[in-house]
Amino acid sequence: MPKAYCTYTLLGAVKIMETKEIVELMLKSSDHNPYTGQLSKKDNLIAAIDLAKLCKDFADKGQTDEAMNIPSEQWVVVISELEGMSLNCA
Repeated sequence: MPKAYCTYTLLGAVKIMETKEIVELMLKSSDHNPYTGQLSKKDNLIAAIDLAKLCKDFADKGQTDEAMNIPSEQWVVVISELEGMSLNCA
């Protein structure tokens, strides 16, 4: 069974997120550049990995809000999955 972690919405409601949902959120959150528009799949993966690493850094420092209340060890799994996806992207 996949691990799930609690995150909080803007209204304070608790949302349970599985690793797959976190990966999808990172990809959706990083797929557009305000200057150049829609990113290529490869550039989107690079941006998603960087974003996930930033969130992991927040979690490491105890900045739970910025890390979406997801622990550092879960960010390691998310980063690993994104990096695996990037190997399959030419």
